[in-house]
Amino acid sequence: MKFFWLRAAEGPRFTGFINGTHRWGLPGGLCPVCGSSPGGLGEAYPSVDLSGWSHRGELDEARQVPLEEYERLRELVRLQVPFEAPLLPGAEFGPLIGKASGKWSALDLPDPWTLVMRRETVDQLREAGIALRVSKMDLRFRSKTEVDLRLVEIHCRGRLHDSCFPGGRDRPCERCGRQGNPLPETPILNGRTLPTDLDLFRLTDFTTVIIATERFVDAVNRLGFEGVVFKELPVL
Repeated sequence: MKFFWLRAAEGPRFTGFINGTHRWGLPGGLCPVCGSSPGGLGEAYPSVDLSGWSHRGELDEARQVPLEEYERLRELVRLQVPFEAPLLPGAEFGPLIGKASGKWSALDLPDPWTLVMRRETVDQLREAGIALRVSKMDLRFRSKTEVDLRLVEIHCRGRLHDSCFPGGRDRPCERCGRQGNPLPETPILNGRTLPTDLDLFRLTDFTTVIIATERFVDAVNRLGFEGVVFKELPVL
């Protein structure tokens, strides 16, 4: 099985942009040892509805809190999430709310970690055998023409191979586990960690990186969809 990194297509025809955020989010957790927050930018679960949850008010605003407070909220939220998830600081839940602008393709990456599809694109990919978990968004369009878009919920699975870090990975913080390595110029996937049941996933150790299987790429290319490009990554 081959795996590919999703990147946004470039050019004047690919300008879809969203300025928004999800309804709820875990705060950042400031570590008392390393002084950082082991954040998970991109980790988002729009299918998780916290509207009836008694603690939802504690997740209304983005903020930094002591690591112990983040950990308390993380464990409370974990009971509301019906699937396995890292729930890193900054993980978001509920619908994406904001403003949309630009020209929208069949698939778009308004941010490197956010995949959006037209509703008809979702339908055709599902007919092609691609399983997708999608949600509506609460968007206000700057132009007069509104587009029926869906946000793709992409779960965290898989990691990079240690060999793609020059000099090795940083030692994890003894308190929060954070490793400070930047994303390598040439990522290599750790084959032992890759899922066999998903055609789209984001890396657990680099949550802004979205990975697609060869099956997903073949379906997109066969249907002639534009808006994203694929870069094959080696697997060890």
